[in-house]
Amino acid sequence: MRNSGDEAGRASLEFLFLAIVLLIPILFLGLSINSLQSATLAAESAARNAVRVFVIAPNLSVASRNAEVAARGAAANHGFDALASLEKTCQPSDCLTPGAIVTITVGLDAPLFSSDLIPGLAGASVIRVEAQAHNVVSTHGGL
Repeated sequence: MRNSGDEAGRASLEFLFLAIVLLIPILFLGLSINSLQSATLAAESAARNAVRVFVIAPNLSVASRNAEVAARGAAANHGFDALASLEKTCQPSDCLTPGAIVTITVGLDAPLFSSDLIPGLAGASVIRVEAQAHNVVSTHGGL
């Protein structure tokens, strides 16, 4: 049997079309996953650094300021210009009491890659990524 002449070259065209149709969404998905991973790493680093400098500060105002500076610096090292949130909790409520457990939660907004044809996750352009870090205020004071 002979192939008809009008089918010549169709397979390569179909392959090219399917490759483009499948490659672009996979590329957007990969870029979005990379962005989420980067934001997770940045949030973990920011929370860890913030709680470390918080527990060694001499007073609460210095501790809060140093924690925010440390969190912003760690986030900036990973390419994030702004923190979405920075919260602290302490057990007991007096944060710098020796033996107190300080928890700092840092939130960052990770951008999702999308277009009008390929919307992001439920139409969202960013996803909030949060990380927590805990540390105990030294009973010996200072470092």
